[in-house]
Amino acid sequence: MYDTTKTIETEQSGLTFIQPGIHENVRLAKPDESYPIIYEKSKNGNEFIALHFMNNEGQTFVHTEWKPVLGTGEQAEAILEKKQANLVKRLLHIGKKIVNESALKFKVDTFEELAKLYIKAIGDNYKDKLFRVKIIYNNKNYTTFPNYVPFIESMSIKNTNLKMSPDDKVAKTKADTIPTTNNPFNEESEAETIKVETTSLNDLPWN
Repeated sequence: MYDTTKTIETEQSGLTFIQPGIHENVRLAKPDESYPIIYEKSKNGNEFIALHFMNNEGQTFVHTEWKPVLGTGEQAEAILEKKQANLVKRLLHIGKKIVNESALKFKVDTFEELAKLYIKAIGDNYKDKLFRVKIIYNNKNYTTFPNYVPFIESMSIKNTNLKMSPDDKVAKTKADTIPTTNNPFNEESEAETIKVETTSLNDLPWN
């Protein structure tokens, strides 16, 4: 039987993910209301910390930081240290918009310790906080925060410091592929950000 008398949503936009651009009134949140910052390991055993964001329309964005790994070559140690320092800089850039910088002071030996102390420091202090964020595509066509700061600020700031530059990637460089899952635990090899997005970029949502 076909029944059109029931209330059925027929005008959904279909846009699930926050697209590249500068967006306002974004908060740390997940659609299922579970805790929005997680530390996990991928199916290949690689460690990551993921921060989940959502806007007022329910569109989502996940920023993922992978544990840097030691490469090969004479400069391997120096490169690893630089990657670790840049990761810490990005996490602090986000964290200081939520808690006092003094709460984020810790020195640890492992990525797991860093992630868990960071999550503990944030606690529930993210609730009721609204942010303005800058999102771009990375070289794998996944949305991400830029590697450089600033990319997030409190909505209490009236004169924004966030700007799009000509070097920011706001359009995909190749056709989308149809994903089998949106699960962030299914790792994209060596990717810094894990998300799958199938919506075409028709209009850039600058705010």
